[in-house]
Amino acid sequence: MKKFNPKSHIFQNWNKDMYIATKDEVVVDDYNNEIVTYNEPFFFGKVNYQPLTTKQLEAYMQTYGETENNIVSCLIDFKDRYKFNIFDLAYLYDAKPDNEVKNGANANYIVRAFKPQNTKIMVILEEIIKEENNNG
Repeated sequence: MKKFNPKSHIFQNWNKDMYIATKDEVVVDDYNNEIVTYNEPFFFGKVNYQPLTTKQLEAYMQTYGETENNIVSCLIDFKDRYKFNIFDLAYLYDAKPDNEVKNGANANYIVRAFKPQNTKIMVILEEIIKEENNNG
């Protein structure tokens, strides 16, 4: 009898790579547009981020408003509380900062909430939807 060995399982997908680009400064151009710059992204580590459940998503929408974007949450150690903060960019689900012309260009999530708990910090991230230019 052959043992069932799926290619991907919960323990293999538990901790995934997470890169962070911290917010540097906001400058205003000649037309009063705010331009946000980010520091060079760094590898934060392996993190167990998961999509919000129905009740969590409902609470998120009551606080931050309705959204169609994917929302994920994770818990990080309290000792890492100063490594990044709200409005920083994250690279999740195999997104990497490789070959970026501008820091944060490949990021696909933004940190929306940073809530300290007892020994952990709950981080809520919202997917960034980027427009594609079709020049055809």
